[in-house]
Amino acid sequence: LPILTFEITKMCGILAFFRQHGLGLLPPASAGQGDSEPSAKRARLPAVSLNGRSSTVTVETADGKQHLVQVMPGVKTQQYEKLINGEKSQAEAIKQRLSELVVRMRSRGPDGFGFYGSTNFGMAHCRLAIMDPAHGQQPLVRGAYVCVANGEIYNYRELQKEHDLPQAPTNSDCEVLVPLYEKFGAGGVCEKLNGIFAFVIASDDGTPCLAARDHCGIKPLYMGKSDDGHVWFASELKAIVDQGCQEYMEFPDGHYWTPATGLVKYYKPDWDDDQYVHSTEADRQSIYNSLCTAIRAQCMSDVPFGMLLSGGIDSAVLLAILKPIMDELGLPLMTFTVGMAGSPDVVAAKMLSEHFGTEHHWHEFGPEDAFAAIPEVIYHLETYEPELIRSAIPNFYLAKLAASKVKMVLTGEGSDELFAGYLYFRDCPDAGALHRELRRIFHHLHNVNNQRSDRMSMAHGLEARVPFLDPNFIDVVMRTHPALKMITKEHNNSEKYLLRKLFDGKLPDAVLWRTKAMQCEGIGMTWVQRLQAMCSAAVSDEEFQRCTRSYETNPPQSKEEFYYRRIFDQHFSGMEKFVHVWEGGCRAAGAAWKSAQYTRHGLANTSQLAQGLGHECRT
Repeated sequence: LPILTFEITKMCGILAFFRQHGLGLLPPASAGQGDSEPSAKRARLPAVSLNGRSSTVTVETADGKQHLVQVMPGVKTQQYEKLINGEKSQAEAIKQRLSELVVRMRSRGPDGFGFYGSTNFGMAHCRLAIMDPAHGQQPLVRGAYVCVANGEIYNYRELQKEHDLPQAPTNSDCEVLVPLYEKFGAGGVCEKLNGIFAFVIASDDGTPCLAARDHCGIKPLYMGKSDDGHVWFASELKAIVDQGCQEYMEFPDGHYWTPATGLVKYYKPDWDDDQYVHSTEADRQSIYNSLCTAIRAQCMSDVPFGMLLSGGIDSAVLLAILKPIMDELGLPLMTFTVGMAGSPDVVAAKMLSEHFGTEHHWHEFGPEDAFAAIPEVIYHLETYEPELIRSAIPNFYLAKLAASKVKMVLTGEGSDELFAGYLYFRDCPDAGALHRELRRIFHHLHNVNNQRSDRMSMAHGLEARVPFLDPNFIDVVMRTHPALKMITKEHNNSEKYLLRKLFDGKLPDAVLWRTKAMQCEGIGMTWVQRLQAMCSAAVSDEEFQRCTRSYETNPPQSKEEFYYRRIFDQHFSGMEKFVHVWEGGCRAAGAAWKSAQYTRHGLANTSQLAQGLGHECRT
């Protein structure tokens, strides 16, 4: 398959507000939420200066910088009448409010801002311009409809040809969204898309038509509703947390929404059933071919890009397929690793880089770095879940390193949920239990792995793509009989044996059979314990005793957990329901079988992670 190039100009943050016709004005913002940022930044709302009826809004953010928010052509300026008392009209107020709020997500799209709206609605967008900054601005105003979208539609060219869609004014892949809606209606759009996305389409009179999120929640989306009929959509909770809504919700993955239907689940794969009858044979060639197709499709870019290289089997497989593609293009492959000197990830990634000849970059990481980053990590991650925060901290530094060199990376996220990669699967009793557990953790991707990958990369204006979560590849692997994924003596006592065997002879043995390490484990075998000690030292005994009585939802079970919760409450007080906390404090505790591999404090035996990596692996 050829490498396609296209305009990537909308990895971003999206924000949309719809006012119920004839009901109420824009609700006042609540005080004390959403406007606070990490202590390194001043905690106040951005100030906005409106240039009358001009096409831009000047936004001064909390760091003192000024940004121009572009008001898209076609805004109904005749509706900007001034009120008798001299206050701004409702349309002007909507423009001002959304211009303020979208800048809260400016790290998702630091290269530009856009707005479109009237007296009844507003749609705003902050843009990460990977190429061709002069085109592809959003909101997209197309005929009678307006669209804001975050993500990538990988099969957009095929859709244009297959459905004879009209020629688009730009080459942006999101140009297919409005034509598909016009041709097939709300129920005929999402199932046709192969990509990572969250989008909102409205008619230009301010009526919301369609909102949707991708099949497994790779891109985020939140929704808020007020009692008087106002509706909000936002890429991140921080943009709308204080906007007077009586109901907030994470928009569910694999769903779309219209005012008439409410939420509708469109992603319903046949394997997502406990009674599904799997193929008894392993079609290894189909698995390999499907992964190659997904990786090649996600290489669409006109700018240099790279990949995150942990040195585990998932990133190693990605590297083995990606390197020949980059050679074909005549481009160097940049790889990025984070970790303590001598850690399993650093040693294995160096081995792979030398084996394949990549341009390798490494950020040396330590427990003190981890502790210092916690406030900013929680602010961007929007959670207090301890296992997720521990994994997100090194991811935060890794994304910062990658963003200094490229604007897009491929990652190995999602493989463990397809191939049974976590160490607690060693204790899985049978194939049926394995498939049920894979379904359970797959359906948590949206607020665990995917939330970490998206928020930590976009905190630095970096786009992360996830080939293992291509819907076609997911189907091929999840239809494979779960007995072939069991960790058994016949399978070399290795997790993800099915995947490893596909690359036998194509990777160094030390990496091919390396023990699975989650990101918070592979970057250093002792740093988590040191981090936990620093968190505990920051919380007094009296504070911890009081906290156990004050939290009704997910009460902290340790000083570490309370330390995270306290920071979360500074930004998102009252929003604890959005945080997914694993039963028992870790992923493994929710399985149908007992396993001692993990506790709520992390991996029980970290020394096993150094197995086979030689004397260099020491921390």
